[in-house]
Amino acid sequence: MTVESPTGETVETRAEIAAVLHEQFARLTRELRNLELPQGVTPERLSALAVIERRGPISVTALAEQEMVRPATMSRMVSALVEEGLVKRNNDKDDGRGVLVTTTPKGRRVYQRAQEQRLRHFAEALERLSDEQLSAMRSLTSQLERFTLLLDGKIRD
Repeated sequence: MTVESPTGETVETRAEIAAVLHEQFARLTRELRNLELPQGVTPERLSALAVIERRGPISVTALAEQEMVRPATMSRMVSALVEEGLVKRNNDKDDGRGVLVTTTPKGRRVYQRAQEQRLRHFAEALERLSDEQLSAMRSLTSQLERFTLLLDGKIRD
Protein backbone atom coordinates (compact mmCIF):
# COMPACT_ATOMS: atom_id res chain seq x y z
CA MET A 1 0.00 0.00 0.00
CA THR A 2 1.32 3.44 -0.89
CA VAL A 3 0.21 6.71 0.67
CA GLU A 4 1.39 10.26 0.31
CA SER A 5 2.57 12.28 3.32
CA PRO A 6 1.49 15.92 3.75
CA THR A 7 4.88 16.94 2.29
CA GLY A 8 4.19 14.92 -0.88
CA GLU A 9 6.61 12.10 -0.11
CA THR A 10 5.54 8.54 -0.90
CA VAL A 11 5.16 6.36 2.19
CA GLU A 12 5.10 2.61 1.69
CA THR A 13 5.99 0.55 4.74
CA ARG A 14 3.81 0.06 7.79
CA ALA A 15 6.56 1.65 9.89
CA GLU A 16 6.58 4.71 7.62
CA ILE A 17 2.78 4.94 7.73
CA ALA A 18 2.89 4.62 11.53
CA ALA A 19 5.46 7.43 11.70
CA VAL A 20 3.35 9.75 9.50
CA LEU A 21 0.18 8.94 11.49
CA HIS A 22 1.99 9.59 14.76
CA GLU A 23 3.37 12.90 13.51
CA GLN A 24 0.00 14.08 12.23
CA PHE A 25 -1.86 13.03 15.39
CA ALA A 26 0.74 14.91 17.46
CA ARG A 27 0.28 18.02 15.31
CA LEU A 28 -3.51 17.73 15.58
CA THR A 29 -3.26 17.34 19.35
CA ARG A 30 -1.07 20.46 19.59
CA GLU A 31 -3.52 22.36 17.39
CA LEU A 32 -6.43 21.38 19.65
CA ARG A 33 -4.43 22.34 22.76
CA ASN A 34 -3.82 25.79 21.28
CA LEU A 35 -7.52 26.52 20.85
CA GLU A 36 -8.79 28.91 23.46
CA LEU A 37 -10.44 27.14 26.38
CA PRO A 38 -12.82 28.55 28.99
CA GLN A 39 -10.88 30.25 31.79
CA GLY A 40 -9.31 27.82 34.23
CA VAL A 41 -9.99 24.75 32.11
CA THR A 42 -6.89 22.86 31.00
CA PRO A 43 -6.97 20.42 28.07
CA GLU A 44 -6.67 17.56 30.58
CA ARG A 45 -9.62 18.82 32.62
CA LEU A 46 -11.67 19.32 29.47
CA SER A 47 -10.89 15.75 28.43
CA ALA A 48 -12.03 14.41 31.81
CA LEU A 49 -15.12 16.63 31.69
CA ALA A 50 -15.94 15.25 28.23
CA VAL A 51 -15.76 11.66 29.49
CA ILE A 52 -17.90 12.51 32.53
CA GLU A 53 -20.47 14.24 30.33
CA ARG A 54 -20.63 11.37 27.81
CA ARG A 55 -20.32 8.40 30.18
CA GLY A 56 -21.40 9.71 33.57
CA PRO A 57 -22.26 8.98 36.21
CA ILE A 58 -18.81 7.39 36.34
CA SER A 59 -16.47 6.30 39.13
CA VAL A 60 -13.13 8.03 39.56
CA THR A 61 -11.40 4.69 38.93
CA ALA A 62 -13.24 4.15 35.63
CA LEU A 63 -12.57 7.76 34.66
CA ALA A 64 -8.85 7.33 35.41
CA GLU A 65 -8.78 4.18 33.32
CA GLN A 66 -10.53 5.93 30.44
CA GLU A 67 -8.11 8.87 30.61
CA MET A 68 -5.11 6.56 31.11
CA VAL A 69 -3.92 8.16 34.35
CA ARG A 70 -3.51 6.87 37.90
CA PRO A 71 -6.61 6.97 40.11
CA ALA A 72 -4.84 9.32 42.56
CA THR A 73 -4.12 11.76 39.72
CA MET A 74 -7.73 11.61 38.56
CA SER A 75 -8.99 12.06 42.11
CA ARG A 76 -7.05 15.35 42.36
CA MET A 77 -8.40 16.45 38.97
CA VAL A 78 -11.97 15.62 40.00
CA SER A 79 -11.47 17.62 43.22
CA ALA A 80 -10.40 20.63 41.14
CA LEU A 81 -13.43 20.20 38.86
CA VAL A 82 -15.69 19.99 41.93
CA GLU A 83 -14.15 23.20 43.34
CA GLU A 84 -14.82 24.95 40.03
CA GLY A 85 -18.44 23.77 40.12
CA LEU A 86 -18.08 21.77 36.90
CA VAL A 87 -18.78 18.31 38.36
CA LYS A 88 -20.26 16.86 41.52
CA ARG A 89 -19.69 13.69 43.45
CA ASN A 90 -22.62 11.48 44.38
CA ASN A 91 -22.80 8.32 46.44
CA ASP A 92 -23.05 5.16 44.36
CA LYS A 93 -26.40 3.59 45.24
CA ASP A 94 -25.10 0.15 44.19
CA ASP A 95 -21.86 0.40 46.19
CA GLY A 96 -22.18 2.02 49.61
CA ARG A 97 -18.49 3.01 49.62
CA GLY A 98 -18.38 4.11 45.98
CA VAL A 99 -18.63 7.59 44.56
CA LEU A 100 -19.85 8.53 41.09
CA VAL A 101 -19.03 11.76 39.29
CA THR A 102 -21.48 13.70 37.10
CA THR A 103 -21.36 17.05 35.36
CA THR A 104 -23.20 20.03 36.77
CA PRO A 105 -25.21 22.36 34.53
CA LYS A 106 -22.20 24.73 34.57
CA GLY A 107 -19.87 21.86 33.61
CA ARG A 108 -22.19 20.84 30.79
CA ARG A 109 -22.19 24.42 29.44
CA VAL A 110 -18.38 24.66 29.62
CA TYR A 111 -17.99 21.32 27.84
CA GLN A 112 -20.55 22.19 25.16
CA ARG A 113 -18.98 25.61 24.52
CA ALA A 114 -15.50 24.10 24.13
CA GLN A 115 -16.83 21.26 21.97
CA GLU A 116 -18.72 23.66 19.71
CA GLN A 117 -15.56 25.74 19.28
CA ARG A 118 -13.49 22.70 18.35
CA LEU A 119 -16.11 21.39 15.92
CA ARG A 120 -16.44 24.84 14.33
CA HIS A 121 -12.65 24.90 13.88
CA PHE A 122 -12.74 21.50 12.17
CA ALA A 123 -15.75 22.43 10.00
CA GLU A 124 -14.01 25.60 8.83
CA ALA A 125 -10.98 23.55 7.77
CA LEU A 126 -13.22 21.00 6.01
CA GLU A 127 -14.85 23.84 4.05
CA ARG A 128 -11.51 24.42 2.33
CA LEU A 129 -11.33 20.86 0.97
CA SER A 130 -12.41 19.78 -2.49
CA ASP A 131 -15.29 17.31 -2.84
CA GLU A 132 -12.76 14.55 -3.51
CA GLN A 133 -10.73 15.45 -0.40
CA LEU A 134 -13.89 15.63 1.70
CA SER A 135 -14.90 12.18 0.49
CA ALA A 136 -11.45 10.86 1.44
CA MET A 137 -11.82 12.43 4.91
CA ARG A 138 -15.22 10.76 5.30
CA SER A 139 -13.65 7.40 4.48
CA LEU A 140 -10.73 8.13 6.79
CA THR A 141 -13.02 8.74 9.77
CA SER A 142 -14.41 5.21 9.68
CA GLN A 143 -10.90 3.78 9.30
CA LEU A 144 -9.66 5.87 12.24
CA GLU A 145 -12.52 4.59 14.39
CA ARG A 146 -11.50 1.01 13.58
CA PHE A 147 -7.81 1.83 14.13
CA THR A 148 -8.60 3.32 17.55
CA LEU A 149 -10.54 0.20 18.54
CA LEU A 150 -7.57 -1.93 17.44
CA LEU A 151 -5.21 0.21 19.52
CA ASP A 152 -7.53 -0.07 22.51
CA GLY A 153 -7.62 -3.85 22.09
CA LYS A 154 -11.41 -3.78 21.71
CA ILE A 155 -11.33 -5.59 18.38
CA ARG A 156 -8.93 -8.07 16.86
CA ASP A 157 -7.70 -8.13 13.32
